Amino acid sequence: MSTSSHWSFSGRILLSSGFVLTCALLALAIALHHQVPVLFACSVILLVSLMMLFLLLGHYTRRRQRILATLEDGIKSIKDGDLSLRISPTPDPDLARLIDLYNQLTTNLKQQKQKLNQKELVLDSIVQASPMATLLLDKQRHIVYHNAAARQLLKKQPGALTGSSLEVACDDLPTALAQALNSGYTGMLSFEQQEQKHTYYLGVEPVTLNYQPHSLVICKNVSAEQNREEIMLWKNAIRLISHELNNSLAPIQSLTGSAQTMLSQQKHLELLPDMLDTVSQRAHNLSDFIQRYAEYARLPAPSCAAHAIAPLLERLQALYPFTLLGTVPADTGYFDVAQVEQVLLNLLKNAHESGSDKGEISVRVVQSQTRLRFAVVDRGSGILPGNLHQALQPFYSTKAQGTGLGLSLCHDIITAHQGQLRLRNREKGGLMVEFDLPLGENPH
Repeated sequence: MSTSSHWSFSGRILLSSGFVLTCALLALAIALHHQVPVLFACSVILLVSLMMLFLLLGHYTRRRQRILATLEDGIKSIKDGDLSLRISPTPDPDLARLIDLYNQLTTNLKQQKQKLNQKELVLDSIVQASPMATLLLDKQRHIVYHNAAARQLLKKQPGALTGSSLEVACDDLPTALAQALNSGYTGMLSFEQQEQKHTYYLGVEPVTLNYQPHSLVICKNVSAEQNREEIMLWKNAIRLISHELNNSLAPIQSLTGSAQTMLSQQKHLELLPDMLDTVSQRAHNLSDFIQRYAEYARLPAPSCAAHAIAPLLERLQALYPFTLLGTVPADTGYFDVAQVEQVLLNLLKNAHESGSDKGEISVRVVQSQTRLRFAVVDRGSGILPGNLHQALQPFYSTKAQGTGLGLSLCHDIITAHQGQLRLRNREKGGLMVEFDLPLGENPH
C-alpha cells in the first residue's frame, strides 16, 4: 500500500491539485515550445486539468461516501438492536478512528447485552419460583409479564394471559378479589367464600419499562399465615384475660374469706369497711377491663356526617397538648366525629406515653384530592421494625400494662371509614401514624 493511501481527505485534495497543476504547467511549457497559440493552449490545458481534478475528487468522494454509508447502516442496526455488524478498518485516517470507535461500541454493547440477558434470566427464574403472584401491566392494563404463581391464582394457561386485559384474566377469581385487583387496591383483603375466610395481600407499584409507564401487581394468599397469627393472638388474649381475672378474683376471694371469718367470730369488725372498699375497687377495675374488650368486640358502624377539622383539633389539644403543623384545611370532612376523635385521642395518648418530649408531638392535616390525610408524629421509642406489621393486630402491645387494643381499634375505625392507617418509624427516632378520611359522602 502506498504512503498516499494513508493521507487525509484534505491532504489528498491538495496532492491531487498539486499534481494537476504541475501537469498543466508542463503541458503549457511544451505547447509554448512548439509555438502553439497561448490562448488556445491555456484553454485546452485548463479544461483537461479540471477534468482530471474532478475525476480524482470524484474517486475519493465516492470511496468516502461508501464508508460513511456503511457506518450509517451500522448505526441503524444498533438502533434496531442488531449488534452483529462490524466495519472493516479503512486507511483513511479521518474515518479510521471513527470506525474503530464504532467497532468498540458494538463490542461493549454486545457484552453488556449478554450480561443483562444473564441477569434477566436469573431474575426471571427467581420471580417464576416466587410463591407471590406477580403481574406486569402496561398503561392499557394489559398483561405483559406473569409468573407461575399468577397463572395458578388466575387459573389460566401462559398463552391465555399474555396480552389479555387484567379484567378478563380475573373472571375466575372470587368477586371481592377480582374487584380489588382491578381497582388497584393495596393492602390486606379479607372476605368469606363457602363459609371460609380468605385473606390476601395485594400491592401495586408504578414502574417504567422501555420508557413507558407500567404497573407491577403482586398478590399472595396469606390465609394460612393469618389464621396462625390470629390463633396466636387469641391464645395471648385468653392468657391476658385469665391473668387479669386471677389477679382480681384471688384477692377478692381472700378478702371475702377473711370477712366471713371476722363475721363468724365477731372480731376485728372495724376492718370490714376497708376490706369491702378493696373488694369494690378490684371489682370496678375488673369491670373496666372487661368493658374495654366488650367495646372492641361490638364496634358500631360509623355514623358519618360533615364536620369541620379545626374544632375537633381544638378539643383534643386541651386534653393532650400537641403542635399543629401547617394550616388546617377549611373544607369539612365526612366521618363519624366521635369515632375519629377516639382515634386521635388514642394516638396522642400513645405519643405522650412513648417517652417523647411534649414539644416534639405534632399533628398535621392536609387535603389531597378527595381525601383528608392526618399524621401524628412523636420522638418517642417507636416500634421495632420487625414488629410494625403486628402493631395493628388486636392484643399486641409494647407496654407492660397495655391491653393491645388501642391501635387495633384505631385501625378498625379508619378501615370502616374506607381509609388506611399506616405506621412508620422516623429516621431520627419516634413514630409517625398516618390515616386518611373522605372529604365528601361519595369520595370515589
